[in-house]
Amino acid sequence: MYPTLESMGVNSFENIEKYTLRYEGGFDVLKIYYRREKGSLLPKSKKFKFGRATRTVLADGGQQQYREISEPSLVVLRAVDELGRLLGQEFEDKQTKEDLLKELDHLERVVANKIVEIKAKIEKLS
Repeated sequence: MYPTLESMGVNSFENIEKYTLRYEGGFDVLKIYYRREKGSLLPKSKKFKFGRATRTVLADGGQQQYREISEPSLVVLRAVDELGRLLGQEFEDKQTKEDLLKELDHLERVVANKIVEIKAKIEKLS
């Protein structure tokens, strides 16, 4: 039913809550979020990185100038299409201020936890 998602290892379709797609460091990053009960040991999300295809195209027909353009992978395009059908909605590239603030808050917590972890490792070495 969803061959691309299945090939990526996504199989609990009924628990998919939402997804995001962003461009980061030369890669398309697809993140799928799941509905989980409190205390569940299953992950709340899965992240997938897809490289972009580059090709050279003629930029200006009269001057023979070429430029490179990058295009998303067909796999990520198919996955987003399947997720859109699965969730019954069109993917919106727009993010709200609230979404960005939540993402920033999450990033701050992850970085703070990582700093604590690295400091503990340094202390063990001393």
